[in-house]
Amino acid sequence: MKRKFWLALLLLLAPVAPARAGVVNPDISVIGQPFMRWADDFNDPARKRPTVNVGEVEAMFDAALNPYARGTFILSIANGGIDVEEGYFQLLRGLPAGLALKGGKYRVGFGKLNPQHPHTWPFADRFNVLADYLPGAESFDEVGLSLSERIPMPGDISLTATADWLQGDTFRIARTPSGAANDPISATTQGDRADEPRPAGVGRLAAFVPIGDRSGLELGLSGTQGTNNVAAATRTTVYGADAKLKYWNGDRSYLILQTEILHLDRDDAGWDEPTASYTKTTVKPSGGYVYADYNFALRYNAGAGYERWQEPTVDKTWDQAFKAYAGLALMEETTAFRVDWDHKIPGQPTGAPVKPDAVNTITVRVIFSMGPHKAHQF
Repeated sequence: MKRKFWLALLLLLAPVAPARAGVVNPDISVIGQPFMRWADDFNDPARKRPTVNVGEVEAMFDAALNPYARGTFILSIANGGIDVEEGYFQLLRGLPAGLALKGGKYRVGFGKLNPQHPHTWPFADRFNVLADYLPGAESFDEVGLSLSERIPMPGDISLTATADWLQGDTFRIARTPSGAANDPISATTQGDRADEPRPAGVGRLAAFVPIGDRSGLELGLSGTQGTNNVAAATRTTVYGADAKLKYWNGDRSYLILQTEILHLDRDDAGWDEPTASYTKTTVKPSGGYVYADYNFALRYNAGAGYERWQEPTVDKTWDQAFKAYAGLALMEETTAFRVDWDHKIPGQPTGAPVKPDAVNTITVRVIFSMGPHKAHQF
């Protein structure tokens, strides 16, 4: 009788026990990147005067949704506004043939440098050849879907193929009005139909070759194409090849060597008043960069980089730039101080009487991370 009483009491109280959610709270990290900069650019209002900037603040929310999927949001807080820099899901397993799926807004996996966030770079600014050739103002990031698969290879070699379908908005290039009365920009409300969606695509093939127990080499090929002017049906195509070596020469020191070569094939739209039709001018510049970064005693690093590239103009003027940098991490990478010098040497455009002056830029950065420290990809 007593046993039945306690069983009935247990069944009565069970419904009022607190329900527990099946989704855990996400990992939250906040990364600050204040910096001070000095430059001798003649076109800079702050020429030869140091300026201090709070920089971009990144807030990252990351969690496993279930044993098969993850979700990530990265918010960018800068210039008094908040923007979703990345927001995507990943299906890491469970799809047929070992496929992995990624969807949302993300930094596109073109080459090695673009997918990484600036706070992971040993230098302050991305290379000029990437800024001039790839779509996007600050990085090549898009809304889309990415499907990838690891292809079986002999030995320890890992080969990964990736294909992306993108919304294509970052490819748009605003055309300068011609001033003609029949130019659609001024003559119609639709203009160049820049609001109409046109998809873009990206493909990448990357091979990773381990060297010993800790070192490795990655080789990659990338390509992307999208519409930069809908009404004129002009396109932007970029091809790239990259290589990255991470070589450990001791228990607490390693060397990173990285290079990318890019080729741009872009049609620039124009307007011809007599024929009332669109025109296009094709530019096909090439360029690339290389840098070395030596990390010693785990807390210190120093390195240098060089790039040479053609401007995306008809005369394809050759520019070049050098950079040198060094950094110190306190205890580990959640607090780091970095300083770098950039020396840009513009080429002399066709018909210009003199060559433009070189520009020197010195940047001092402080990078601090609060929250779970995310491991950097190879």
